[in-house]
Amino acid sequence: MITFYDIAAKEGVKPSPPTRGRFGELKLTIRSLNWELKFIHSYILNYKKLPYKTVAFEYPYLEPEFKKLGIPPSSKKPDGTPFYTSPSIIDNETKTPVTDSYKITEYLDETYPDTPRVIPKGSEALQAAFYDHFWQLMGPIFPILLPTALDILNPVSAEYFDRTRSAYFGKPLKEMAPQGDERKEVWKKVEKSFETLDGWLNKSVGPFFMGNTITFADFTVAAMLQGIKVCMGENSQEWRDVMTWHNGRWKALLESLEPYASTDN
Repeated sequence: MITFYDIAAKEGVKPSPPTRGRFGELKLTIRSLNWELKFIHSYILNYKKLPYKTVAFEYPYLEPEFKKLGIPPSSKKPDGTPFYTSPSIIDNETKTPVTDSYKITEYLDETYPDTPRVIPKGSEALQAAFYDHFWQLMGPIFPILLPTALDILNPVSAEYFDRTRSAYFGKPLKEMAPQGDERKEVWKKVEKSFETLDGWLNKSVGPFFMGNTITFADFTVAAMLQGIKVCMGENSQEWRDVMTWHNGRWKALLESLEPYASTDN
């Protein structure tokens, strides 16, 4: 059994995104939001049919609880202190804690070789390069998504997140979201980012990045889409726009991966 450690959210809400991105400024904040990574790992655990349970922590309690559990930090804060993020896992069979989305995927592929590989042999470098570049490509959307965390988190986490991230950025999170014509221009950049992804997929001989084989890259894009849906609302015009972009490619991708999309464990 694998224990999957997540960020708590309001009842009925299935959270969503991070990035490595503007690259310095947004990196810390979006990796700490990390809900999109929840979807990546749910997809992967379901795809591999590995039994798991989910344990959710509120933001202020994440670091002390992870220290108790022996889960390592994923990176360092700008001041050099350890930075703990969710989701992370503990494999109770091997007593192994793992954090960082790509490292978790590598660990699961190597530890459970009888399950479908998410990073096929020979594609390791390309999958890693895709993952790194993907978050740079998605950079334009995060000023829109980041402030929505305050509406999704429980009060104790929302207060903590707002206070710490507002201090980091030097202004309230709610003021980060572009408005009016600026928002329209930002959204055009988001569409352009997906246009780049569409161009890459057009080179494939199948519906996925490696033809007819589902891999980490496909789950990463699907997880980002799930994050947008949660943060912006599936009834929003912007989400409806995404579902029509590039001849409905992104809607089709989500539908094709729906058998692995459950986050209810």
